[in-house]
Amino acid sequence: MNKKADLLSDALEVFVVVHDQDLLLECEQDGRFSGISRLRYIFVGPRPNDKLTGRRNVVIARDLADNIEAYPHLLSFTGWYAVARNDLAGTRYVALLEYDVALTTGFVSTTLAALRERRRIVGYVPFPLSHPMYLHATPWFIRALAEVYDIDVVAMMRDYLAAGGTDQWTATSNAAMAADDLRALVEWMLPLTRVYRHDPIGAHVHERTLKVFSLLRQIESLYLPDLLTHAQKRSHKIFALSQSEAGQRALKTGPSARDGVI
Repeated sequence: MNKKADLLSDALEVFVVVHDQDLLLECEQDGRFSGISRLRYIFVGPRPNDKLTGRRNVVIARDLADNIEAYPHLLSFTGWYAVARNDLAGTRYVALLEYDVALTTGFVSTTLAALRERRRIVGYVPFPLSHPMYLHATPWFIRALAEVYDIDVVAMMRDYLAAGGTDQWTATSNAAMAADDLRALVEWMLPLTRVYRHDPIGAHVHERTLKVFSLLRQIESLYLPDLLTHAQKRSHKIFALSQSEAGQRALKTGPSARDGVI
């Protein structure tokens, strides 16, 4: 922990990433996050924000001293970057959520208890690593890790599964972790983004890197699927490859350590 972290409240702050002011106001009107006492919205992207003037619970990412809003294809990562690089967290733990989620009443208490128990990255929508959609739904995932860090992520995940690793990753950009780990994650991910930030489909690298980062830093991955559902409205109109396309790409890599194709 850094010196600031030692002074932080041992609590959880929730940051909701949203790219449209009307969607943000919809969240407020329907009380989607009304049960959370420590919550701020991170408004990302270039769209108008005139209806948000004066709202103390809204941070406009492009107005921050340190931002990467010049790269709109990075989507939610620009929000995570805003929180980490501008030291926005006022608590020891943070949850970073998409606007189109539904939370149970125990979301904060259960997440916080899990994070306090041991060093973890908590995800809420687990999906099999051995499914082709993990490695192959965006061509930039394998390429960026190879080019920047010389990581063969296909071999890495095969070895992990062969050693008895849990066949899961968090399949949406909704996660919680220590604020220090978020800062480290953002710094580690930033060089990767330079490989794919020009391409809309690069947006889907973000959530896939969480598993790699957690393994490299020996941080436990925990999945709490009963706390959150994600509607995945995709109002930004950026889509990953289809399952059939991902499957065709996966066939080129050979069989995985399990029965499927990774």
